[in-house]
Amino acid sequence: MTVSKPGPHCPVNRVGTTTGPWLSVLLVWTGLWLVLGSGVCAASAQAVQPAVDPPTRPSGAPAVVVGAELQERRVWTFDAGSGINVCIDNLFSGARLNGCEQIGTREFRLLVAPEQEPINPSPWYALRIRSSKPCEVTLRLAIATPKARPRAWASRDGRRWAMAPDSQWTGEPGDRECTIKVSVVPDPIFIASNHMIGIEELDAWSTRVGMESGVAVESIGRSTGGRPILAFTLNPQAPPDHVVVIGRQHPPEVSGSVGLMKFIERLQQSDAALADFGRRFRITVIPMVNPDGVHEGQWRCTLGGVDANRDWHAFSQPETRAVRDAILALAAQPGARIHLLLDFHATDRDVLYTPAPGSAVEPAGFVQAWLDGVQARFPRERLESTASHNLDQWTFKRWAAETIRAPGITVEFGSLTPHERIAAKARVFAEVMAEVLAAQVPSREAPKPRVPGRGDVVRPREPTPAKPPADERQPAQVPDRVPATVP
Repeated sequence: MTVSKPGPHCPVNRVGTTTGPWLSVLLVWTGLWLVLGSGVCAASAQAVQPAVDPPTRPSGAPAVVVGAELQERRVWTFDAGSGINVCIDNLFSGARLNGCEQIGTREFRLLVAPEQEPINPSPWYALRIRSSKPCEVTLRLAIATPKARPRAWASRDGRRWAMAPDSQWTGEPGDRECTIKVSVVPDPIFIASNHMIGIEELDAWSTRVGMESGVAVESIGRSTGGRPILAFTLNPQAPPDHVVVIGRQHPPEVSGSVGLMKFIERLQQSDAALADFGRRFRITVIPMVNPDGVHEGQWRCTLGGVDANRDWHAFSQPETRAVRDAILALAAQPGARIHLLLDFHATDRDVLYTPAPGSAVEPAGFVQAWLDGVQARFPRERLESTASHNLDQWTFKRWAAETIRAPGITVEFGSLTPHERIAAKARVFAEVMAEVLAAQVPSREAPKPRVPGRGDVVRPREPTPAKPPADERQPAQVPDRVPATVP
């Protein structure tokens, strides 16, 4: 198989192998075998060489002032004894590994640091490891914050992941280091603090949803690093009653992306529960606000070193300005109203952050009716929500309430909430939202072309003047030269 040189969004940059099809590929946590694919791969010493060049800025992107401290993109190669070489690298989109050293024959210390400090303690790490021959190694992960130690996940293909079992992981909040034991093989193994859903996956998902729905996926602007910020609108034939959904302001918050995708996929469907909503409301989706942060494996910030979800007043970042301008353009359409703005995130649990108490938003009764409707669908689980979160911060939901005068809600899913559970909740969130909005927002017809009707005065067209005979026509005036520009 011939692979062209990858760009920053190329799938090979994402999963990092060009060694050919697989046959019975096995991912090994020590003592745990997970069948994850099929194909053949040559086991040679060359297999430990980096598969791709380090990711770079998109072609043609302007030079930028970077406020975040970037990791060095490289490969670390070590002699592990018995003729075995071990390679560890961060040469793929979404990687985060700031340093690596060998502290034993087959024992390595990995350093993970944020893009700046102080910072929210939500560490992200992602690396790739392989060896010239099968062997067992110990990785000691040193994370530059004592507050969180997210347990490692592993994958052979960058898409199907398994969490490290208790027998192969040690590490608690406050520990100086946490330890991962893993069996390494010539094919690369990805190790990360959560599933990886990055630029490639979300771009592909947006394209698929757009094709299925017959709508275009467009760029509404570019990030600091020159990457496109993509958006699409479902039900464009509906009246200009809008719902806006955004995600991935914070790079590591993968569970939020899972929730956003399942929420939108439910709204794509046209069954009896959603048919009326689909005829009456448009849904604009911006799946990834911060593509640079996701690409660089950052913990919190844009490439400019700013928390995007604290920038909804200063608008110092091109990412927040692009999203703001796109939303204001929707609101400026003739007869348009934005009725709801949702921002998908991830944290340590499932929770909803609603508008501040006393917010003058419309529809005024939406939030409580939505919460009550969702709670009724999950009678055995208490739905956690609060209107008092980050009241002093300029978050997206605050901007939505104060500028758009519509409910802005932050939808948080737990980083360890099973994806099946996230999907089930997101679908219910969508169904109840559709039901409540349809009940609270007056129905109106989509704009239609004006057709003359009874009682209209229809003026006859003026007759077209007859052309004079050919011999009476004036000769064409030919300019001395063609103007350089057309006014």
